[in-house]
Amino acid sequence: MQAVDAKKTAQLLQTLSVIMYYKVVKKFGLDFGSDWSSYKEWRNFEFSSFESVDALLRPDLFEPKSDEDWDNCVNEDYKLNLITNLEYAAKVHSRFKNSDLVGVEIELETPPKETTELLGFDILDEYCQVSLLTNWGNNNDVIDTSLCKNGLIGDFSEALKIRNYLRKDFKEDGHAEFCGIWAIYTTNT
Repeated sequence: MQAVDAKKTAQLLQTLSVIMYYKVVKKFGLDFGSDWSSYKEWRNFEFSSFESVDALLRPDLFEPKSDEDWDNCVNEDYKLNLITNLEYAAKVHSRFKNSDLVGVEIELETPPKETTELLGFDILDEYCQVSLLTNWGNNNDVIDTSLCKNGLIGDFSEALKIRNYLRKDFKEDGHAEFCGIWAIYTTNT
């Protein structure tokens, strides 16, 4: 009988289990007047667009209420606003003005296989709420030197390096201790 390498098995399972989910979020960015200006002044970073899925800046608009909603969401703590299929997500998205529909792969440990429509990588706290890139603090050189003009990190290995730095150097912070990497995609809907 061959010995099973637990680490390789865990990595393989993680790779195979990455699923694309969808979020309907409120728009936020250049066209949002004083809110945008105040945010940019606080964050002290020059953005050209805003693709982060930070739930404080771009609140989730989907909240499951009907049986159909519950059949199409991730039924786990802190993940109820994630929709499991694009067709239903587009239907939900059509209900909201000033919203964006984005694809997300959450809690990545390996680079995503699909990079078509990839906007970049966000790092969110374990509650799937706060982006440690765009709304956790400002003037952090480790983050700021890697942050793209859309509020995301463009390279998975760089996102992994930042995630590990945050977990190690800020392990007492409730947002950083169990933060995870999310791939963010445009859906073109």
